[in-house]
Amino acid sequence: MSQSSELAGGEGFTYEGNAAAYYLAALLAETGAPGMPDRIVHNVAVQQRDFGEPLDDVMVDFRSVTGEMARLSLQVKRSLTISDAASNSDFRDIVRDSWATLAKPDFREGIDRYGAAVGTIATAKARALTTLCELARESPATEHFESRFASTGNAGPDVRAVRDDIVRVLNDTKESACSTREVHRFLAHFVLVEFDFLQEGAADPPTAITSVRNSLAPSEAGKSPLVWSKLVELARASAGKAGVFDRARLVRVISPLARLRGAASLRQDLDVLTGLAAGLVQGIQDDVTGTRIEREKLAAGLDDKLAGFRVVQIRGLPGSGKSVLLRNSVQRAISAGPVLFLKGDQLEGKSWRSFATGIGLSGASLHDLLVEIAAAGTSIFYVDAIDRVEK
Repeated sequence: MSQSSELAGGEGFTYEGNAAAYYLAALLAETGAPGMPDRIVHNVAVQQRDFGEPLDDVMVDFRSVTGEMARLSLQVKRSLTISDAASNSDFRDIVRDSWATLAKPDFREGIDRYGAAVGTIATAKARALTTLCELARESPATEHFESRFASTGNAGPDVRAVRDDIVRVLNDTKESACSTREVHRFLAHFVLVEFDFLQEGAADPPTAITSVRNSLAPSEAGKSPLVWSKLVELARASAGKAGVFDRARLVRVISPLARLRGAASLRQDLDVLTGLAAGLVQGIQDDVTGTRIEREKLAAGLDDKLAGFRVVQIRGLPGSGKSVLLRNSVQRAISAGPVLFLKGDQLEGKSWRSFATGIGLSGASLHDLLVEIAAAGTSIFYVDAIDRVEK
């Protein structure tokens, strides 16, 4: 029988919520996070057992600089004891579910990772387990790994003891005894992540808050503790609903609280679009022989309409100042952040893709760009001379 994700997640389980929120903070800031080296967080999911994930508390997809994906699957425990005792159900469940994760058809050998995120654990045991898994990853062949446990091998007594505990639990989990190759494969993909959240003076919340601060606009930096609290709230609430977060969803949730800087991976594109807007604005003449007409009332009326309607069209006779009114609105928007402004008679290409290539954008999806522009600048899409845009 399928277990309710709400019961499995425990919406009030503070430690698990903090652990998931830590990865959400890294997702917001597009940075790396514990458990997977040399990659940035791309996606975060919680309580995914009903979707076929044995280790379901926190699942994090990471992306490399070349776009290669890797998954980290974690069971989160406030405290954990490493032993093969029959009564040690927490550790036995983690080993069992890690083995099931390794056996999944879509598991990426040598890339994906699984394991546990813990708060309290015996220091010596944690160090021994971490060393054991690092030794497994440093040995490309099982024979080399096994030689570490020979009488002349370099594995210390604590490392040997932890290995023996894990082998015994694996053997109890499987119908047949594990081969040395299976033990090597299992350990080479296992990780132990330690988080310090709940005690006074805990180190990880300030680290997460710093990550959040780096993702906010400089003027909004003081809101980083508020945003961190929101991330914890989101993680805890989503655990009861098997939630999944990509950056676009997270940005939409956070942007009403604080203005963001824009994704680091898209910052160059945002700069290109803002530069394009600034150039088009300068091409709109706003004076007659050096004389400018102030239009405060019209500008205020336009702002009211933009705040209240999804589509606003500026209409008037030729030469009445429609483009100038638009220019002034775009200039105010540029002063706050990225802007998408196009001019109908200066478009090139037959599609967004060809136009984007022509102005030097990276090839990122239009959806992702629009999410970032709205969060870091304005959600208004400005078009001048729209009547001259071909169908």
